[in-house]
Amino acid sequence: MSLFVPASGAASRLFVSLLQLDRFRKTGGPNTSALLLDRSHPFGLPAARFFSNLRRLALFENLKNVLASRGRDLSRLLALKDFDPVLDALFDPSGLDVARWPKALIPFHRQGRRVLTAFEEHLAESLAFGVRKAHFTVPQEYLSEFRRRGKKWVRLHVHRRGGRFRLTFSVQDPATDTLALEKGKGWVHASDGSLLLRPGGHGALLGNLERTRGDIVLVRNIDNVPVASFQAIGNTWRKAMVGRLIEAQTEAAVWIRGILKRDCSEDTLLGAEKFIQRTLGIHCRPLSFAKRRVQALALLNRPWRVCGMVPNTGDPGGGPYWVDGKAGPCRQIVEGSQLVKSQKKLLLRSTHFNPVDMVVGLKDVKGRPFKLERYSDPSQAIISNKHFEGREIQTFEHPGLWNGAMAYWNTIFVELPARIFHPVKTITDLLLSGHTVRV
Repeated sequence: MSLFVPASGAASRLFVSLLQLDRFRKTGGPNTSALLLDRSHPFGLPAARFFSNLRRLALFENLKNVLASRGRDLSRLLALKDFDPVLDALFDPSGLDVARWPKALIPFHRQGRRVLTAFEEHLAESLAFGVRKAHFTVPQEYLSEFRRRGKKWVRLHVHRRGGRFRLTFSVQDPATDTLALEKGKGWVHASDGSLLLRPGGHGALLGNLERTRGDIVLVRNIDNVPVASFQAIGNTWRKAMVGRLIEAQTEAAVWIRGILKRDCSEDTLLGAEKFIQRTLGIHCRPLSFAKRRVQALALLNRPWRVCGMVPNTGDPGGGPYWVDGKAGPCRQIVEGSQLVKSQKKLLLRSTHFNPVDMVVGLKDVKGRPFKLERYSDPSQAIISNKHFEGREIQTFEHPGLWNGAMAYWNTIFVELPARIFHPVKTITDLLLSGHTVRV
């Protein structure tokens, strides 16, 4: 069993309001303190919350040290509401430069005097679960930093106790990069005149997942990891998800072997079809006996996944749906970006939300790895609106890793309690229960 975490996402999304504030003051706007007094500004309230709670955030010590090296005292700056030097220390290349770092390496939590990143918390959580093999997909420019920190963590927390832990990394294949368009101007070009190539979304990581050659794999979101005291409850539910996956795969293997026998009976085939309907909600078509055998085998001999879903409380993202595809209705995780305007209301009515907490089975009944691309739906590619050098552009992304890239996997949805979902979309989300740091 192993862990797979896409960890290439930039931390800039965590600091959107602060970055807007920083740009505004550097382009002739009033100073930060004056802006924070104007609560009508869209980034005024989030920024005010950040500065008023900065002591409770794990990055406080790092920021304090940078400012001390510049001859400034962070506590005094906060008392005087002199926030401009704090923003400089946060975003300057000579400071923390946090907007350029991957979200995985941003200080998330404190444990005593230690500051822990999301990357380290995932390793600790997986080790407590009993997983001794983890794989992270990371940005190329930070690969050496991840390796350095990973080796240090394994040495401190595993090797000293006489244990073993296999930690590996990969980067998104540049061959999966895609082009972008600017309205009325055609293809987007970089500053050197070359065509702009952008990473093709997390769906481009399907090959990375396959190359781990894992059997049972936990797939997690990098930001959904709480402090240690909250991790046990999440691991309890993941153990149940692993059990459900093994249960489904084991019964599927029995039916596959029965169907493959030369003297396969009508009762065996009927039993397999009932299992498919009961487990996957798919009704097999009434065909000839020979074609029914082919149909049942095709449905059973696929990658499996058990996807945890939490009650929908309005978070932006996707959820569990029935999708009427070319092979008939099937269960899939659908994101808002996959829906046309007339379908957006479905998201508002949905009862559950996808926290990206799943267990997947990547090998067939004979223990051979599946070729995952065969079970992807390329028609579910995504067009996204992005920004590049101040311009609005449209980008093409591969079918999402847990969306179109897994369109033809055997999917089981299970409900998880909301208390195991701890997403961090902005830096002040680290003030919420599950991340709260007591000083």
